[in-house]
Amino acid sequence: MAQLSELLPLLREKCSGMLEQQAIDQLKKAYRNFCLESGYLQQVEIVDRELNGRVELSPNYDHFIHQINGVDDLNGEELTKGVDYKVNTSNEITLDKRFNSVEVTYSIVPKLPMEDGMEVNDNLLNRWPDEIAAGAASLLRIMPGQIWTDIALSNFYQQDFIKGHREAFRVRVAANDERQLQPISKRDFF
Repeated sequence: MAQLSELLPLLREKCSGMLEQQAIDQLKKAYRNFCLESGYLQQVEIVDRELNGRVELSPNYDHFIHQINGVDDLNGEELTKGVDYKVNTSNEITLDKRFNSVEVTYSIVPKLPMEDGMEVNDNLLNRWPDEIAAGAASLLRIMPGQIWTDIALSNFYQQDFIKGHREAFRVRVAANDERQLQPISKRDFF
């Protein structure tokens, strides 16, 4: 696992003059926002149905479940949301009684507050370091009353950050299945 402090040199290229703690705080915010927007960090669990139909998911201790990306039976067949299972607003899954065990894929996001030395996903940090640093630089550049404040540069870096998390979203969806982007809907035609 990597640490966000590895991105400090990239951040200092984009915005200099701030204290190290300010830089780390903004890197944490940018990393969390990147995870939230892209849904790139995922966990896969095989879980059993409880008596009440619910399944108990257990994300990493310092993360929360952001979104349920897919539920498959143990044969690898995708289950239909609303028919085979239901997801409430708290991302709790209730299975139909036909299924006892399922494989659940879900996106996770770091909980707040994030520790300074928190270990972060290597793959995410290695694939999009400039974009995460750009997100932090955007946050720093928009701080009022600082010598490094520059709204135009903040907007420029924000565009790089958005481009990065959109790309990560597409990578995540392609890795799961394109059915998430374009769900199959049956229509009756005359």
